[in-house]
Amino acid sequence: AEDALAIPPETIDILPVHLSPDEQAQYEASEDLLKQYSYGMAPFVNMFRGSAMYIARHRNSVIVFHISGELLEWPGFADLMNDIALTWLLGTKVVLVIGCRCFVDRRLMSMGAWPPDRYAGVRITNLETLRIVKEEAGFVRFEVERQLARALRRGMYSMGADDSAFPNVVSGNFYTAQPFGIVDGVDHQYTGMLRKVELEKIRQAHSVNDIVLLTNLGASPSGEIFNVNSESLASGVAGALKASKIIFFSLAASELRNIETDKIIQGLKYSDAERLLQRNGVVIRRGGYAAIESDTDQHPAIIEMLLKMGWSLQALKNGVKRAHIIPPRNGALIHELYTRDGCGTLISRDLYEGIRSANVNDVAGLFELVQPLVLAGTLVERTKASLEEDIHSYFVYTRDNLIVACAQLHRYEDGFAEIGCLVVSKEYRSQGRGDAMLGFLERLCIQTSLQNVFVLSTQTMQFFVERGFREVGVEALPPSRQAKYNYARRSKIYMKRIKDDRDLDEDELRWDR
Repeated sequence: AEDALAIPPETIDILPVHLSPDEQAQYEASEDLLKQYSYGMAPFVNMFRGSAMYIARHRNSVIVFHISGELLEWPGFADLMNDIALTWLLGTKVVLVIGCRCFVDRRLMSMGAWPPDRYAGVRITNLETLRIVKEEAGFVRFEVERQLARALRRGMYSMGADDSAFPNVVSGNFYTAQPFGIVDGVDHQYTGMLRKVELEKIRQAHSVNDIVLLTNLGASPSGEIFNVNSESLASGVAGALKASKIIFFSLAASELRNIETDKIIQGLKYSDAERLLQRNGVVIRRGGYAAIESDTDQHPAIIEMLLKMGWSLQALKNGVKRAHIIPPRNGALIHELYTRDGCGTLISRDLYEGIRSANVNDVAGLFELVQPLVLAGTLVERTKASLEEDIHSYFVYTRDNLIVACAQLHRYEDGFAEIGCLVVSKEYRSQGRGDAMLGFLERLCIQTSLQNVFVLSTQTMQFFVERGFREVGVEALPPSRQAKYNYARRSKIYMKRIKDDRDLDEDELRWDR
């Protein structure tokens, strides 16, 4: 039988591949090879190399996914389960939180019990509604388990694994709930909120590579069942686990756009997102329930985005590093997690809290911080008078009113900026403060359309090389800086071109883990 499929060696010829002059030139131009080389392998190689860093960074990290019930009827739901299974195959520790609100609402409408009673933006769950919630939560749980088990089985088989290596999708008493209670005299009955996350049970499940699945039904220690808002539950569980990420899948695509520049905003810091929610009347009520304070006629996709941002901020406030709101598009999850550009909205913690512009009151602290490096010859001399004269160009990183790091930013013509005097106090080194100062100034440059950032160094070259800077000659500097270059000191010049915020998001992922 094997001979029937064999290829006789005499029928196989080995031929050299002759490149055309254009292809040869492309081959030799290594910087452009992956973009221009005509063979089909090049785009994949470029893509895979770009994704490798993200695969490594996300491995062994905890990711909490929230899935609304509506997504079960989305034509791309099976592929979404495939993508979640793929993140597990790539080494993430998965927690799924699923809701069933849409199915409950349909049942209530069919019974003529619509709309449900609400108070302060929170639904009141009576005994009959709770019975319906139990039935629909069971339905979505088994449907997700079925689809996810299929996706995992397919992935494991492709790896050659046998049945004994397959992970379990486990659900159970991984959290306890408590009643939302009586608010302003209104009893919310069987509406509940998160009381406690059973962290060790979840970690034990993850230790044997199982996937944890949670529904919106939570039991109290006394055995009562409560209907918990699934988005609030996902946010609370992610915070308790100190998850690396929480991911919300939106039902309708929406985006943030800068009115002044007409550019899409793909990433927000916590403080920026908080101000945006305040402007739109979004509040976080008791139990982590996000709600819009007053009636609004905004598009449902906008309301959904605002509420998901509210739940995202709750998770970040409780220790989650990053939150993603991903549109309902096939492959969007993989695109967002494993590529530089992404396709959703990223909200991250304020890594730069404590950094501010320096003022004249900081001169003494700045001088004390930089003087040891001046005496060592690492920095050029800076007197107190020169520090005071240039104080508007300095930034400081403070902790309890003590300056623990500083840096200077000079702006030049043609979109150039120089970062200098980047110093971290000896007691606070190796804690990410140098990276935070550098990242802060790089983001400041992007905001002011300064895309070419350079540094001059005689001692700390490797720090900048490891962060994407490349050595260049004096001729690469803007003319006004070339004129001031100190040839006697012979500082090396390193430059970095920053296209947009996503470049900096990628850099942050390298050091903020």
